[in-house]
Amino acid sequence: MKNIVFHAGGFGDLFVCFKALYATKCLYPDYKLILFIDGFQDKNFLKNISFLDEVFFFNDFCTDLKKLNPDIFISSERSSAFFKKLKSLNLKKVIVFPHFVSIMSSYFHTPRLFFRSKLHMSEVNLKLVKAIDEKHYEQNINKVNFSNLKSCLPYKSELSDMFFNKLGNKYEKIIAINPFANYSEFLGHNFFPRQWINLAQNLALTYPKYLFVLLNFKHNTLRINIDESKNLKSFVNDESIASLFHFSSKLDYLISIDTGQVHVCDILQVPSLVLIRKVVANRYANGSYASDGGGALLYDKFVLQDCWQKEYRKTYANFCKKAFAAINKL
Repeated sequence: MKNIVFHAGGFGDLFVCFKALYATKCLYPDYKLILFIDGFQDKNFLKNISFLDEVFFFNDFCTDLKKLNPDIFISSERSSAFFKKLKSLNLKKVIVFPHFVSIMSSYFHTPRLFFRSKLHMSEVNLKLVKAIDEKHYEQNINKVNFSNLKSCLPYKSELSDMFFNKLGNKYEKIIAINPFANYSEFLGHNFFPRQWINLAQNLALTYPKYLFVLLNFKHNTLRINIDESKNLKSFVNDESIASLFHFSSKLDYLISIDTGQVHVCDILQVPSLVLIRKVVANRYANGSYASDGGGALLYDKFVLQDCWQKEYRKTYANFCKKAFAAINKL
């Protein structure tokens, strides 16, 4: 059996490749689809995704890729050093994004040049799939029902079942608020945790029939200390991504900093309001999916402008205003 090896990045970057992986398997069912990845925290989650035939966690990129001997190799990575490394492997067919190095070499196959500034990254990654066989892609891509993708993922219910069973009350809507993102915090593009907690508390007071849940994760060194009320709780996920997907599938809305949780909800078609840096805002514009095929946008964003910290209070107040407006529309 011929194989297609798809090389993807870490937590959030991998999730925006899911549509490309799903489309690859739907368009080429007779090929063995292998996800080639390094450093993902939950291996069992990936191994139980039904549209992946195999998941290969590599130790040495070049040595392990040679062992697989792919008929088609696809990578979402884009750098001249990486492309030069690929050329040394002498693979059969290599598909990568347009770049000076990849365009100038007949060794690489690239999608036609395109403007990526306003395309969601999942749509950009689909262009790699299109480059396998453009005619076949055009004739069959409309037959791929991406709304079925979420049913192909593993879900683990124990942790969220325990959380919801303790509540005792029923709520009209469930809204999660996720204040944590390691990369955004490293760059200094996030509000202080106290501001996120204040937002959650004010929303809970204003909308007593809705449940608001502050999200956290087990290995985060910063703990959320709040006085929980009937409709304001805290949920701490464990190491399981399947648990995160199951909990997220129960949500009606997400308010979050730009992080992997946003991509999880995008896959599950949960509408979101995202606090996001200006430089990456267009990469995830409007999300990947439309509600019920009707074209409704499931992704709204609040863009942090350059030097926004100089007007921190004003920026935070405007974000809160937008969050209240979004919840009011539910």
